[in-house]
Amino acid sequence: MSANYGAYVRTKMHDPADGTYRNGALLPQASPTRRWWARILDALFVLVSTGLIIGMALALSAASVISLDAATRACLISYPLMVLVFGALYGCTASPGQALCGVVSLQVDHGRRVGLWRGMGRYLAVGFFPIAITVVIWAFLDAPTIDSVPVKVFRRTSQVR
Repeated sequence: MSANYGAYVRTKMHDPADGTYRNGALLPQASPTRRWWARILDALFVLVSTGLIIGMALALSAASVISLDAATRACLISYPLMVLVFGALYGCTASPGQALCGVVSLQVDHGRRVGLWRGMGRYLAVGFFPIAITVVIWAFLDAPTIDSVPVKVFRRTSQVR
């Protein structure tokens, strides 16, 4: 490959009017409203899918079909799993929100899909961003100050020798 191959592809696939070519057709950029609705619908799909898994796990646990430990594992893994599944859909095909809103995420230079790892990475970053912000704020508010007394954890009963 020549050193100018990337420039050739960029001029060939990218339109200066904020569009990109896919399968020989120029696709214009989607409006911000459609993009936001696709994101909101995708978040709802992730949350509803997670809620269904948690509900089924708790119902099966209450009916003594599975143990409480297995139900707890299912509850804890369901959100990250749904984020990864919908991220894979986003990267490789189209997420449900994008399909309903009629938009698709493509690489501008090539007109190709975003890709599996990039799609899952984006969904993980967005899915766990509120948790990360909460932890940072919590750590900031719980940080020791100059005049604070150190905190240690003690047993409630005295140790018998």
